[in-house]
Amino acid sequence: MRLPYFNRTQQGIILLLSAALVVLWAWRANFFLTPSPPPPRDLTLVFVEVSGTGAHPGVYAFEHAPTLAEVWHKSGGAGMAPETPDKISSGSRVEISQDGHYQLARMHGAELLTLGLPIDLNTAAAADLDALPGIGPALALRIVDYRNAHGPFQKIDDLEKVSGIGSKKLEKIKPYLVISETEGTADAP
Repeated sequence: MRLPYFNRTQQGIILLLSAALVVLWAWRANFFLTPSPPPPRDLTLVFVEVSGTGAHPGVYAFEHAPTLAEVWHKSGGAGMAPETPDKISSGSRVEISQDGHYQLARMHGAELLTLGLPIDLNTAAAADLDALPGIGPALALRIVDYRNAHGPFQKIDDLEKVSGIGSKKLEKIKPYLVISETEGTADAP
């Protein structure tokens, strides 16, 4: 068996192409670059959703809890923002109307989970709870019905009292839930 013969020009082209492939591989693998440092651990973003006809809808991230004026400005709300010193918490939704009015609400459950934010067990609607892993529409409705019949949950473990939620399912959904402090202290004597 006879091997193919390459003249000097062909050998040079093969050598250049091989070198180019090695350099390309090294560049794509970031072989020559030092890795970037990890982001600071204490940076916690505040996510606020803006909806309505008076602004550019979307989810906006802030490095601190923003005021309504900051959210209004960043989303391009029409006119002047209403003056209020209150801060908007992460997971809130601001609906801005064309005439400059606004309404505050909570983001939907699926959006909260996508952003890594917990769902408040005592204020969530059945559609919000349906976004939890392993919870379907029927079980979500049973949770809301139990809450309406027995009052707000005092702790997340109380979910085991709802028919269809056992210890395994509770452990699976527990990281995605929170009970707001205002719910537990509002009825306290």
